[in-house]
Amino acid sequence: MTASVMAKMEYKFSFFFMLFALSWYYIGQIGVILVVLNKFNTINGWTLGEMAFLYGLMVFSQALTTFIFSSLNHFEGQIIEGTFDRLLLRPLSPLGQILAGNFDLSSIAHLLIGSVALYYGSTMANIDWTFDKILFFMLVITGAALIQGGIRIAVSAVTFWTLRNRSLVHILIFSSKEFILYPVSIFNQWVQIFLTVVFPIAFINFYPSHYFLDKETGDLLFHPAIQYMTPVVGIIVFALSFLLWRTGINRYQSVGN
Repeated sequence: MTASVMAKMEYKFSFFFMLFALSWYYIGQIGVILVVLNKFNTINGWTLGEMAFLYGLMVFSQALTTFIFSSLNHFEGQIIEGTFDRLLLRPLSPLGQILAGNFDLSSIAHLLIGSVALYYGSTMANIDWTFDKILFFMLVITGAALIQGGIRIAVSAVTFWTLRNRSLVHILIFSSKEFILYPVSIFNQWVQIFLTVVFPIAFINFYPSHYFLDKETGDLLFHPAIQYMTPVVGIIVFALSFLLWRTGINRYQSVGN
């Protein structure tokens, strides 16, 4: 990880240009939300401050996810090129070696944009940051990172069977976050169930935001206790994904065979 950071910092112009480009990408997303809110004032009952907090929670948790799990986005290449085989020969965890092998600059942009959005959202929504909320915030960020990291592990594990997973990476890792830019309650019931039970990314920001914002739970499909479930769901998703990863490694055969 350290070597990867030093290698990227060697080219300072590229480093700062990437940060600049990523920052403007997220600013563009915020701009779209502002345009919608300017026209309708609220989105399904969510005000500007609440939307900023919802967005900030998503982006801030992605900072931790990207920092730890970004190497998995390129796992297909390691399988096809055979470099993954070298990792299996070492007396270390193959997954641990992959995770330690790369540093993604976008984690810094996520941290900066997420922090600003959270601060702005908290101020606008008048969140009272009690000790309980601060403690739960840390648990939520950890749980959200486990959910997103677990998805990346599962998508990578699929490569043991298919050899390629690029389309899944784009759909399930990058494109899927468009569903949680806005309150999940704007979608029909079946989409909400899908984003809660099958592909539980609603736990990244939508459900826990109800607790922090002291929002009414009328737009929740299930019991109000669901707003506290992000850490638990994170552990479950990560555990199931790791089980899939172990199953994939046990059946893996070198591309040279």
